[in-house]
Amino acid sequence: MGTAHQTYAKLLTEALLSQHRALQQHNDIEGRILARKKSGEVASLDLTPFEAVPKNGGAAQFFRGVHTVAELIVAYHQARKSKRFETDLASTHVHDYARVFMNQLLAQAEKTYSNAQARLIAAWVVNLDIYVAVKAVESLLNSKADMALLELASTQRWTIHFDHLAIRCGHAGRRDAERVVELLRTEHEYAATQVAGEDFYQFSDGWNAYPLYKILDNGQVLRLFIDQSDAQHTTQIIRHWNRVYGYTAHHMGLRATLTQNGVRRAVTLSELTAALAQRNIAALTPTGDYTEGLLLQVFTKPERNADIPHDLKDELRALDSELERAVQNAKLLELVSRDEVSPALAQRYFTLYGLRYDAANPLHSVPAYQYFLPAQAAHVINTSIQTS
Repeated sequence: MGTAHQTYAKLLTEALLSQHRALQQHNDIEGRILARKKSGEVASLDLTPFEAVPKNGGAAQFFRGVHTVAELIVAYHQARKSKRFETDLASTHVHDYARVFMNQLLAQAEKTYSNAQARLIAAWVVNLDIYVAVKAVESLLNSKADMALLELASTQRWTIHFDHLAIRCGHAGRRDAERVVELLRTEHEYAATQVAGEDFYQFSDGWNAYPLYKILDNGQVLRLFIDQSDAQHTTQIIRHWNRVYGYTAHHMGLRATLTQNGVRRAVTLSELTAALAQRNIAALTPTGDYTEGLLLQVFTKPERNADIPHDLKDELRALDSELERAVQNAKLLELVSRDEVSPALAQRYFTLYGLRYDAANPLHSVPAYQYFLPAQAAHVINTSIQTS
């Protein structure tokens, strides 16, 4: 094999094929496996880790020592001002309501969130980089489901991991996603993977996406999904989420692990959804059963927003009568379950990045499948506009 990353993928492939009979070896690529859906469609999963140099996170300087909701909001604003974000770019084309929406969200949080919840949020985002920490605070202040998952973790002995954020960026006619990707690469030190096909996705239902990756020197892996509608698809919901809510994360993907007898395992979707159901948080339609647990995903029911201004509603109705209803789904939690590799493979994984593996470190989670799965992405978009 060529690189150490490819050697790791080969060893991981051999391990997974010996554990899961339903998975198949790719005929041409050693570090790639095949998973078959019930429909007969075959999904291809590349197991080669992305190449990157670990970066310092930076969020700790703002969020360490936060004790109250007021302090959390101050830390959020300070972190937000410390680097350039999407709204600092020229011509973002979002509606003025996007700023109003965010201001109202922060004001409401100061009234409804407890200091204990603020401390929980701060203690979690302190391990992230500045970009994800800012987006995560916005998400956590706009989702009962996200917050409930953090609160459940202590009673369930779970570690909650950031998995990914999805940012809706308008449409390709203005190269909206491309401008955001450039900002993230230059200002926030994200990178595309070297694995062909995992750096850009084009979907048949009128949208495309750029996955970006980063590993921090504390072992935390960050994934971003930067997407936009195709230029000609004027009714694709992605461009309208952006116009209404700006660059707040459409959803944040969270997953959980549990250490048993010194070995980390993924908390399954069924465990996650059952625990949230006890708090009256319902899940939508899951996907990924054909991957043998390597990547499972499900959305919880969305946070609804009925306060969209009349001029925006009129604009949406003029394009498509369904858009007004769909765009009221303001924020979702995506529950993710990614199967963990063995401790031996986890140690090899961290060696790729020059980091020392510590099985007791809650951030040292190593999923077998690192990327997104295009075969599931269309399902994700479709279920994310479901309502009760």
